[in-house]
Formats: sequence, structure tokens, C-alpha cells
Amino acid sequence: MCKHADQTAEFIAHLLDNVYPCLELKIQNAIHCPYLKEFDAEATSYLQELMQQIKNDFSSLVTCEQKLVFPSVMKVFNANSAKEVPIPNLFDMMQLTRSKEHKIMAQVNSLTSLLSTNTWNKAAIKQHDLANAFNESFVKEKYKWNKMIEDRLNACSCFRSNIYKGLGLNPHDKSVNN
Repeated sequence: MCKHADQTAEFIAHLLDNVYPCLELKIQNAIHCPYLKEFDAEATSYLQELMQQIKNDFSSLVTCEQKLVFPSVMKVFNANSAKEVPIPNLFDMMQLTRSKEHKIMAQVNSLTSLLSTNTWNKAAIKQHDLANAFNESFVKEKYKWNKMIEDRLNACSCFRSNIYKGLGLNPHDKSVNN
């Protein structure tokens, strides 16, 4: 394995041990905020529904990454040391996770928009905190992750070689690189 594998494993641990638990806590705090009871049910209904959608889709993303994407990325790094290991199609997996990320961020944007109305302007502190955490931390960390995988494909010879071999392609073929 190369040094990129170690750095990738460290970043995966960072996401799973730090970033994702913090976002999960922000979601729980926002959903179970006792101050929401001060508003009538009609006012909080859509807000609660939106936060529940964020929770469900975020949980789905985390599960997908934990069980499928992260192990598959590491499997690509380990392919040289293991004989005949089928290499997963990371391109499809990354497309799937990006789709989930975009869906979550569309919901967060709806939440941010809702929270900017007069009803919720400054009253929903935990909900503002949730939206800010996704708009800042989640976006930043997912950008780093996606950029890192892109960099591995472009600059890490073992990763690039293994992924293209797994797809039955020649990494030196000019049509693959463009």
C-alpha cells in the first residue's frame, strides 16, 4: 500500500469519528428541541418534516459510505497485494453518494430558506445551528473527500492502475484520460 492509502484511511476515520457524529448530534438536537413546542403544530409541521428528511437521507448516506464506499476505496488500494480481488466500480459509487449529498443539500437549502422567514428568523437556534453545520462543515468535508478521490485517480499510480484494471481498461489509453 502507498502513503495515499494511509491518508485516505485517516480521512475516512475523521469523517466517521468526528464529522458524521457531530452532524448526527446537530440533527437530533434540532428535531428534539423543546422550544419548538412553543409554536403551533401547523408552524412546526413542515419544519419537523424537513428535518426528518435530512435525518433519513443523511443516515442513508452514512450507511452507504460505511458499508460500501469506504471499504471499496480501501479495497482498490489493497488490490495489488491480493490476487484476483474483484475491484468495485468506484465511479458508480461516487455518483451515488454525490446524488445523496445533493439531495441532502437541497433539503438543507429549503431549511435555510424556511428559517429565514419572520416566523423562525431568530427563534429556532438549534435548527439554524443544524443548517449552518451542513452549509459549512458538511459541504467543506465532502468537498475535501471528493477532491481527494479525484486526486487519487489523477496522481496516485497504484490507485489509478488498480481501478482501471478492475474496470478492464488500460490506464495509459489516451481515450480513458480525456
